[in-house]
Parts: sequence; structure tokens; C-alpha cells
Amino acid sequence: MKTDASYPGYIGISDVSSQSFEQMRVEGYFDGQTSIMYDEPEGFDIGDPPDLQGRSRGWSPVHAQLSALAACTSITVRVVARDQGFKYKGIRTDVRSLIDIRGFFFDLHLQPQYEQINFDLYVDSRESVARVKELAKETDRRCPQIGLFRKAKIPMMMSWYREGAKKPLFEERFHIGRSATPEDKLISKQKKIDAKEAKAAKKKK
Repeated sequence: MKTDASYPGYIGISDVSSQSFEQMRVEGYFDGQTSIMYDEPEGFDIGDPPDLQGRSRGWSPVHAQLSALAACTSITVRVVARDQGFKYKGIRTDVRSLIDIRGFFFDLHLQPQYEQINFDLYVDSRESVARVKELAKETDRRCPQIGLFRKAKIPMMMSWYREGAKKPLFEERFHIGRSATPEDKLISKQKKIDAKEAKAAKKKK
């Protein structure tokens, strides 16, 4: 995930993280809001972000959807790991969505859509890369939420890391070609915008 990247102003960015616990319990959280615990009877408040409603009462629908993706995947990993005899201590995730929100606010000719989802998974395990790939492949097949995003043909990059590592063991691309990703194109576009604005500002001086 490119944490320091800049995107065009019309791209809405949503980040969610999760941490798995024993007995398939998964906690989802993002900055500024109370976390939610999956696989428990307690409900949670779903509100709109400040720029849509004026005040934030809780999780936005986008954050809730991303958290559902992370939680469902984490629970599926536990089930698959049990069936495959895969040993691991825990898994945590970071999920970021990039959404073109122009059609939601001011351009009625556009349909708001996900440009890309970046899904980073950190597995605390000493199993081999080949075994992690087996775990990933079966998790992809079984997880309803992953299936939902894939059937919707939403570009998604899933990067599997060994806990503590900076580089992924491998990456899975869904509806993303081998060339530049949608995210790469957005970053490139923003760089051109920045360069143009800097040039215009320089002329004014």
C-alpha cells in the first residue's frame, strides 16, 4: 500500500485495519472511531463522514464495507488454516479504497465507483511461502466478501506479508492488468496536476 501517495481531489480515500483474536473474533477499526468487534452480539453505529453530513456519528458505509471484507477474510483464513493444518499466531489487515466520488457530489453524468482496493494481509507464521500461497488461494475461493468484490469486478490488489516484513511475500491482482494499476495512473495524474499548478504559480511571481 502506498501510504504517502497523493491522488486527484475527486478521489475519496477510506482506510480500515483489523486484528484477529481467538475463536474467530475480529476487531475492525479506523482513526477517530470506536472499533467494532465481529462475531459478537453487539451492534455498531453507521454514520456518514463529516463532509457528507456535517458531523460523524460513527462508521461510514464505505468503512463498514471494508471492515466486513477484512473481518470475513480473517475468519475464512482461520477456517482454511484449520483445514490445511496451517500454523499461525494471528493475522492483521490494512484495507484502503480509492473511490471516484465526483458523481456523488457534483457531476450527475458519472457513476461513483471504486477505482481500486488495496488489501494488505500480515500473517504471523513461519510456514513456507508455498504454504501461504495455498492458504491464500483457498481463502480467495471460500470467502464470501472476496467473492462479492471479485464478481463486481472491482480492481483489487491483495498483498500477503509475513508479520514484521516490509515487502510482500506475493501479490494477487483481481481485475488489474500487469501494467500500471488504476492507483498508479491516479498518482501519475496528480503529479501532472501538481507540476502544472507549480508552473502557473511560478509565472505569477
